[in-house]
Amino acid sequence: MAYRPKSTLWTILHSAAIIAVVCSLLTGLRISTLSKPAILHIEELLPQGQVHSFHFISAILLSSIFIAYFIYKFKTLLENLSNPPEKSACTAGYHKIVTRLGVACMGLMLVSGWGLFIGSSNSAIFRQIHFFGATGVFLYIFMHAGVYLATHGIQVAGQVLPKVTSGYKPTVITSLGVTVILFTTWILIHNESYFNLAINKISANTVIEIDGFPRESAWKLAHPIKIHTDGGANFYNGKSTVNIQALHNGLEVYMHIAWEDPTESLKHLPLEKIEKGWKIQQQGFHSFNETKYYEDKFAILISNSCDYGAAGTSHLGRKPLSNMPANWHGKGYHYSTSSKRHDLWHWKAVRTNQMYLADDSYIGNPDKVRPGARRYTAGYLQDGKESGAYLMNWAWYSPEVITPKRIPKNQRSASAIQQADVNPDWTIPWFDYQPYSENSDIYPLGTLMPSVLYTSNRFEGDRADVRAHAVWQDGIWSMEMVRKLNTNSPLDVAIKDGVCIWVSAFDHSQVAHTRHSRAIKLELTN
Repeated sequence: MAYRPKSTLWTILHSAAIIAVVCSLLTGLRISTLSKPAILHIEELLPQGQVHSFHFISAILLSSIFIAYFIYKFKTLLENLSNPPEKSACTAGYHKIVTRLGVACMGLMLVSGWGLFIGSSNSAIFRQIHFFGATGVFLYIFMHAGVYLATHGIQVAGQVLPKVTSGYKPTVITSLGVTVILFTTWILIHNESYFNLAINKISANTVIEIDGFPRESAWKLAHPIKIHTDGGANFYNGKSTVNIQALHNGLEVYMHIAWEDPTESLKHLPLEKIEKGWKIQQQGFHSFNETKYYEDKFAILISNSCDYGAAGTSHLGRKPLSNMPANWHGKGYHYSTSSKRHDLWHWKAVRTNQMYLADDSYIGNPDKVRPGARRYTAGYLQDGKESGAYLMNWAWYSPEVITPKRIPKNQRSASAIQQADVNPDWTIPWFDYQPYSENSDIYPLGTLMPSVLYTSNRFEGDRADVRAHAVWQDGIWSMEMVRKLNTNSPLDVAIKDGVCIWVSAFDHSQVAHTRHSRAIKLELTN
């Protein structure tokens, strides 16, 4: 087989492209498992952990190579006009066609990927194009490199890998130049890849009622931003547009957040009377991935870091921590690999909305394994509380039959909840129900009962730092929140200039939330 000699630049670009494509495909497939669980069938082949940064770096490298490729092709075209090459072997026509198809797929993959990164309103379409483009590149590898290897053996690698020869200086200079360009591009994109949320100051005497309705005139002073999130379960095409505006009075920060959600979901793991007793209505809760019988939720991650992958807290895979239990759903864990803690405000439509609170939580270092706990949550933990709580209305969990902790005192109190489509309250005040016993279990088959027990009206202590309330109307949740700018709690992050946040919406799903790539950087005005 006769090869045309390859230039140093071609060899470097080709080798870098191989590295970038392999890294991009493997990390991209791992990220895709969040919304495409079928890919979990090959999860053993995919990397685990904090893969987002590697995915972005490979995207920058591949984009630079893609641009350089067209510059190289143009330069080659000019050279061929003055010095026509010899006719290629019979397989050259095949590889030319395959390469053109591969370049087209790579272009689709890159353009759609940057569309996702920017946060386009067409994110759901971009995500599909991105996946199919990546699939095309994957097939191209087998149709191009695979055929070369099958035809000519491993010796073909010697023609495409860099060599150190007597002319090493141009190779070194070219490699250093490419490295400097990529590093500079990374720094520029990393430092400028934020949404900016301006938080204007209002008078400390201004009253804003936390009721979910932004009716106060002060909200006219806030500058809203729109964040396009996608990748969630049950949303239309998996996406939800989130509108955020914020104000501060020097002591507290107020937020109004409105997000798209086609349904108001309040049936949170209801209990149903069956022949053998009571059963939890569920479709995935046994693996902590409920996507049908669950409340709506909304989460805000707050961090002094603005790194990709939710400040570096998102670690994908079934077992990203080798010395800790695997997660049941295969999506991954949230935890911090440094001494930094990241604040998390977690509003829940059933469990906390009636308390006029968001569950103040945090993401820290991986927690220890706690005996008797059914679920290991790694670094995702709740702040401490002095009193108040909600409990689940079963003594021990089972996917088949459970024993309730408490049961309605009479038929009248039980009948109210049977009007499930018109009864918005799917919680149980502790003292409105009685302790469960077989003698008091007189309810007919098919009777429904809430699973959330309120032991008090609200949390008290650190876990109650974030007041919040939301209302749903015409496919939109509208929520108002307030918290001190600085709680002085070691578990909270102070709200100040340069702090970054990420937002996620849940449509009756336990963990399958929407997401966005770019952080939202806060800018407080005086």
